[in-house]
Amino acid sequence: MQKIVARGQIGTIAVSLLLGTTLASGIRLQAWAKVSEFTVAPAGLESRLKQTRSQAYTNAMLAGYAAAERKDYQTALINFRRALAARPGDRYASAGIRNMETSIAQERAEAAKQAEIARLETILSRAVAASDWACAAASVDRLIELVPPNSADRARLIAYRGELTGLIQSRANLDQWSTVCPGGQV
Repeated sequence: MQKIVARGQIGTIAVSLLLGTTLASGIRLQAWAKVSEFTVAPAGLESRLKQTRSQAYTNAMLAGYAAAERKDYQTALINFRRALAARPGDRYASAGIRNMETSIAQERAEAAKQAEIARLETILSRAVAASDWACAAASVDRLIELVPPNSADRARLIAYRGELTGLIQSRANLDQWSTVCPGGQV
């Protein structure tokens, strides 16, 4: 019976060794699976990153176009720059950036022009109130340059300039000339 027990013990030891080897192999297999997962993951990760960049590019471009349509050029510019960051060198994002920078520059120039028109209108009002016809004429001359060529405002300014020329030629109120803008400078 001792041989059986011995065989039983040997069998138990053999099973334990076999189980230990299997477990060790399993751990090695699990470790190998993790290692291979990391070696395979970058390709999958790269694919996901490309998808994310592509999605970011598309979203930014769509947001840029929508903002440009609303004439919100600053927001459009920001979004076109985001699209270019997602897809460096992209000609559509680059064109969007150039277009928005041009539109922003045009808006700023138009705002400066409108501010100058408002300033000149104020000077013109003061000059007319003071009967300073030289200053009024200089203000109107400058306003004519700033107003669009085919506008009704320009036609009115040209007609008004003719009236001012008549007042200047009649030499009316000579003592009050150049009180608003000395030397007729605006």
